[in-house]
Amino acid sequence: MREVSCKATAMMVEVLEGAGFSVDRLLEGLPVTALDLKNTRERIDWDLFAEVLERFSTVLTPEEIGIQSAKIPSFVLRRFGRLVVGPRQLYDLSFRLAVPTSLFTNVRVKHEWLPSGRLVVTGELMPGFRESLAFFRMCHANVANAPRAIDLPAATIEEQTVSGTHGRLILRPPHSHTLRERFRRRVRVLGELGKTLLEIDQQQTELEASLEALQSSRHELQQLLERLPDGVLIHDGGVICWGNAAVVEIFGVNDVQEIVGRHVLEFVPPDDRAALAEAMRQAAPAEISAAPSDYSVLRPDGSLRRVQAGATQTVDYRGTRARLVMLHDVTEQYRLRERAAISNRLASIGALAASVAHEINNPLAYVRLNLEMAERRVAAAPTEDAGLRKSLELAREGTDHALHVVRDLKLLSRATDERDEPIDVVALLDSTLALARGAIAEKAELERRYEPTPLAFGPRARLAQVFLNLLSNASDAIPEGSASNQVIRATTSTDSKGRALVEIFDSGCGVAPDIAPRVFDAFFTTKPLGIGTGLGLAICHRIVAELGGEISFESAPGATTFRVALPPPPAPAAA
Repeated sequence: MREVSCKATAMMVEVLEGAGFSVDRLLEGLPVTALDLKNTRERIDWDLFAEVLERFSTVLTPEEIGIQSAKIPSFVLRRFGRLVVGPRQLYDLSFRLAVPTSLFTNVRVKHEWLPSGRLVVTGELMPGFRESLAFFRMCHANVANAPRAIDLPAATIEEQTVSGTHGRLILRPPHSHTLRERFRRRVRVLGELGKTLLEIDQQQTELEASLEALQSSRHELQQLLERLPDGVLIHDGGVICWGNAAVVEIFGVNDVQEIVGRHVLEFVPPDDRAALAEAMRQAAPAEISAAPSDYSVLRPDGSLRRVQAGATQTVDYRGTRARLVMLHDVTEQYRLRERAAISNRLASIGALAASVAHEINNPLAYVRLNLEMAERRVAAAPTEDAGLRKSLELAREGTDHALHVVRDLKLLSRATDERDEPIDVVALLDSTLALARGAIAEKAELERRYEPTPLAFGPRARLAQVFLNLLSNASDAIPEGSASNQVIRATTSTDSKGRALVEIFDSGCGVAPDIAPRVFDAFFTTKPLGIGTGLGLAICHRIVAELGGEISFESAPGATTFRVALPPPPAPAAA
């Protein structure tokens, strides 16, 4: 067997640390730490042990290490032994019980008492093991100083032979205590028995107090982590072991037990799982991971939360090595960035709409003027051409409609500049319906139901944008080919709170229950790639909320109604 017990290295480490040396610094480059060498339950390879001893010998000689290790105190009851045995019994017990079979299985040790009372100790390193002169020098010093354990001076070394593989030592042990001295010491032992037991009891009390303080500290730390506003997650190889209240909120569950025992990848959208799995694989060997990364969390209700996984580290959780991760919910920050992007996009669209409307308006006005002149000439002609007159009339009506569209585009493009003002909701809805009439006519019959409706208050163009988006969505929900059997209905009325209420009804496919909670989420769409942006209803929700109103919907196959409730203008200030 090529390994030696760490009981020997534990004594060496204790000697060096007691002398003020950094053991870990001496061990740099070796596959072992001071903590490993202190673990008396472990064993290390002989060659590694020899290298460790060589490095230790650079700061203390092997003799000094051996001398000091003989002085290291052990359990408190050892004091009884040092008072009732002599040097011979000490050496016999040491060689029989402690040396070297339990520590160094690769060293043969013999001891022999000479008639003169001298002790001969020989040691031989078995073939095939690395030579170590320092080992035998340390052992000789340790053996010579063994009597110090029973309050006697060190044995005298009369002869010593040391090499890398052999060691021979002739000692003259000190005289044992006299019979009178032993008797006095044994009486003293009995007198100190009560004191010793008291010390043991005190040590036990201190140990229990330390354990209680440790448990209290662990409980307080867990309570602190539980109350943190950021999520704290502990997982073992990806399997969730524990999470605080913030993690429960992020994952959208009612209790942490709903996620304990499940893999974190179950809560990540399929498209993100490969990236997260690779990040976990790279972070696993490190004590502390690198820079934080952002990931999406897929909640049971289908909604997404965006989290930032901060620096992670390895921790001891219930006796196993696990990974602690800090999760910061950045969903709102992402939404703010999305809103800023939407605003920038809308500003660009508005500028484009204004430019297009301006370019079209003048030619249309010129065409309309010429059509009016042609109508007057046809009417003044001696023989009126009824067909030509009808064609000119239809052309003028078409031009008027185009001018109305241009006017509405101009109105919509001023969304960022327009001031808040009282709004005639019925008139604004009518104007918006005219703008959307072409798209609606291809899909369904358009119905209007206007009841007495109070004024609303806000930017006219932004509210027109809400109506236009709702009408566009209603049209998109109806399949093509059966316009005569489908209905889109625009209704105005007054709700129970005295607010202006606008309802847009369609007889289309409806909103599925599983996606209903996400209808107003930005960039969420059920339309094919390249058809929908997922911005329309998100924009409507934001605009209505900023106006102090409410937007809601109810849906079933063949009947979907979106409702917009708008507060009235503020009361005039008292004079």
